[in-house]
Amino acid sequence: MRPTRLRRAVGSWRHWWDLAQVAFAGWLLVVLLGGPNAAGRLTGLRAITPALELVANWGFQAALASVFVGFALLHLRQESGRAD
Repeated sequence: MRPTRLRRAVGSWRHWWDLAQVAFAGWLLVVLLGGPNAAGRLTGLRAITPALELVANWGFQAALASVFVGFALLHLRQESGRAD
C-alpha cells in the first residue's frame, strides 16, 4: 500500500523539524522585540494583533512539541531500516 501525499508530508520528520525552526524563530523574534506590546508599538499597529499574541504565548511550546514529534518519527524511520 502506497502512502498518500498527505501521509508522506505529515509523517516526514523533516517537515516537523522545519515547523519547529519557524515556530521558535517567530517566538524568539517577538521576545527579543519585547513581547507583543512592544512589537505592536514598533510596527506602528498600536494594537496587539492576534498573530503576535499567539506567537508570544504558544511559539516556544509549538517548537518544542514539533521537535519531539520530529525526533520520534526519525527514530521510527531508523528502526524500520528505511533509508532516508
